[in-house]
Amino acid sequence: MIDVSGTTEMLAGGGGNQNFLLPNGTFIFELLLFVLVFFLISRFIVPPIRRALEERAERVRRTQREKEEAEEQYAAAERRHEETLHEARGSASQIRDEARASARGTAEELRGQAESEVAEVRQRGERELADQRTRVRQDLQGQLPQLATGLAEKILGRPLSGDHSRTVDEYVTSIDADSNGRSGASSSGGRETAGTAASGSGAVTGAEDG
Repeated sequence: MIDVSGTTEMLAGGGGNQNFLLPNGTFIFELLLFVLVFFLISRFIVPPIRRALEERAERVRRTQREKEEAEEQYAAAERRHEETLHEARGSASQIRDEARASARGTAEELRGQAESEVAEVRQRGERELADQRTRVRQDLQGQLPQLATGLAEKILGRPLSGDHSRTVDEYVTSIDADSNGRSGASSSGGRETAGTAASGSGAVTGAEDG
């Protein structure tokens, strides 16, 4: 058998002054120290940490909102840019069409002015040529009787009588009256006048021979 009498006596002798189920002073001190440390931590350490965490979370949320707003502003700016480019292309196309139409109108106007000026210059030239032809004809008409008479006298070798001179003048006058109804170049008129003078001188020669 196991002898437990010694163990019972030892427990009875060692624990006669203290019961291990009741707390002693060390436990109470440690408990008070724990409560004090917990109070200090919760009072002075946890609130700053909590505020720092809340501020950090707020900064993160604000940064996220700013990022979203920046993305929205960028998208809106890109849409406005595309709209501006589209409007600019439309305006440029309209301006180009208007410029082409204006250029065509200006070209037509300048061509009309040029044609009008050319027609005016042509008419003026024709009038001046007609005036010169009229003046030359008038000068030749005034000089033709004298030239015809002088040519006939040179051919005959003697001066013409009064009747013969009147005959030459009447012939030249009738030829001039017939030529007034026709228009031609001055050179053709000169050749016609020379032929007329020759015919007149031939007629005068025939009259003298007769």
